[in-house]
Amino acid sequence: MSARSVPQPPLSTDLLAELHADNLPPHEAEQLRAQVRKDPAAAEFLHSLDGVSAELHALGRDEHILHPMPAQVAARLDALLGELSRGEESQQVATVHRIHTERTAPGPDDDREPPSTRPMPAVEAIPADPFEVQAGEDLPGPDEGPVPIPLDEHRSKRLRWFAAAAAAVAVVAGTLVGVDAMRDRTVSPDALPLEHSAPVALGDELSSATVLSVMGRNDVTGPLSGPGAIAGCVKATVPNRTVLGSTNVTFHGEPAVLILLTGPRPPKITALVVGAGCGPEDPQILETRDIG
Repeated sequence: MSARSVPQPPLSTDLLAELHADNLPPHEAEQLRAQVRKDPAAAEFLHSLDGVSAELHALGRDEHILHPMPAQVAARLDALLGELSRGEESQQVATVHRIHTERTAPGPDDDREPPSTRPMPAVEAIPADPFEVQAGEDLPGPDEGPVPIPLDEHRSKRLRWFAAAAAAVAVVAGTLVGVDAMRDRTVSPDALPLEHSAPVALGDELSSATVLSVMGRNDVTGPLSGPGAIAGCVKATVPNRTVLGSTNVTFHGEPAVLILLTGPRPPKITALVVGAGCGPEDPQILETRDIG
């Protein structure tokens, strides 16, 4: 077996984040650090991650910032993590039908072609890993029905951002949140259902508690409640971001919408305040703030 090649510069940010989090085997980490020393951009990225970690630890020790996680935020995170760990939202199942035919010995004058061994085309065009049968394992017979194959191996990009955002919430709020059960699952694009409540009044100071309370919500009313309205607004204001939550607010007494987005890089998240009529032709940006 050939030795695994060492990644060469330019190094991906995902790989550098794994290195910074000590998620790589020691020998691979040592080889990668040697490459980082040759790549100024990679070294600068690792230095920025050190800065984020130091800032978050400082916030965790600051008496003016340390506060309990709001109950509604903790409840939504617990519900989300519970659904993900149980795989309730998005487990896809493909069905493989086996066709059993009677085999008869060919006669001396039988010039028919032997049965084809080529695989049948996929019935539902759902990508799946090859189906393997272990030695000694019985195949289902004609009366045993189809064989379900779970297809939950694909990692969701939005889920990874939820994990990073949940980690940021845990550090800022001083509450431990377990995210180890979130790997290799997909998350439903629909936010958790919530009852509509009175809009929160915002000023120039966006408190962490208020911003983080929007995570997982999608209870906007008015022009931005229509299909694709939030996505169109975000694309016009801060493109290439994933929406983590949204709700109605008032900003200096005027109707507005607070949208929680993935940040410029993990674990930062971005709070975006826009006018109620925000759209592709009229962004109506009122305030933006990065957290983490």
